[in-house]
Amino acid sequence: MRTLRVLLSLFTVWCALPLAAQKAEVVTVEGTAQVDFPDFKSRVEVENEALGKALVNALENAFGTAVIQGNSTYMRNLQTGKQVETSTVFNMIANTYVKGEVLEILHRDFIEVEGETEIGGKKKTVRELKCSVKIKARELTEATIEFIAYPLNCENNRCQTTEFKNQDPLFLFFSSASDGYLSVFLDDGMTAQRLLPYSRLPKQYENGVPVIKNKEYIFFSTDPARTCFENRSLTDRLELTTNQLHEQDRLYILFSPTPIESPCLIEGLNKEALSEFEKDKGYKVPPAMESEKFQDWLIKSRIRKTDLQVNNIDITITNP
Repeated sequence: MRTLRVLLSLFTVWCALPLAAQKAEVVTVEGTAQVDFPDFKSRVEVENEALGKALVNALENAFGTAVIQGNSTYMRNLQTGKQVETSTVFNMIANTYVKGEVLEILHRDFIEVEGETEIGGKKKTVRELKCSVKIKARELTEATIEFIAYPLNCENNRCQTTEFKNQDPLFLFFSSASDGYLSVFLDDGMTAQRLLPYSRLPKQYENGVPVIKNKEYIFFSTDPARTCFENRSLTDRLELTTNQLHEQDRLYILFSPTPIESPCLIEGLNKEALSEFEKDKGYKVPPAMESEKFQDWLIKSRIRKTDLQVNNIDITITNP
């Protein structure tokens, strides 16, 4: 299990945020995809690829397919084949533009499929992985605000990475085209720890850190020019650790033009993972909640709050 240590003292993601969004209908839809499963790829990599394409298929089944022709974008109805010009801004999943967002994955299933192909006159066995999903989704229909966010392993924009080593620091670059509120969580599949707002901030910041449009932030940095607060003692310094050889976790970036309701978090949920030496050095663990409860809170928040945009960045931590 991974421990995120806080010393008190994920690939670039472009996000589409609905402005004054209407209450879009939540639908349940299914999708499938089948991808190659070569020997040089791990099961996790292939499952992620298949899942991404199955989600795209489900969203296209619900809301149609995006067709870009010159400077115009059209939506094609999969049932009628009719094509209509649209000004909708799209979400991107698995390098494909879709007109919707996934709110909840209700079911996913993976099946290995084997077959034969002929290469140079010789038959060869090939392996593929089929993914079937059932999801709750919502259509994107409104104008958007763009923001950019990506993780760093140093306090410089050039340190952008999603691959970390044990005991590497974690920083987050963020910039938005609109004023708003930002909250960040890190989920290891067992617990979801809140990284933003910082643990020592007053209660007034519990519903998200206020950010100013067009300002470039590096969170978890104590540089007053790149963060929100001049008082350096309010900033949490983060260090990623793992006791596994290779671990994959997920950063959740939550952004909204209005305050974000805070979930019920537990202080010191993972404190047993810290050694006495680390405790003496001033390390703490962020407030957290069980992953299952976090996902439930996130789903309900996205359904209630249509101006909330959620994007995730997968990161890896390697123990050399």
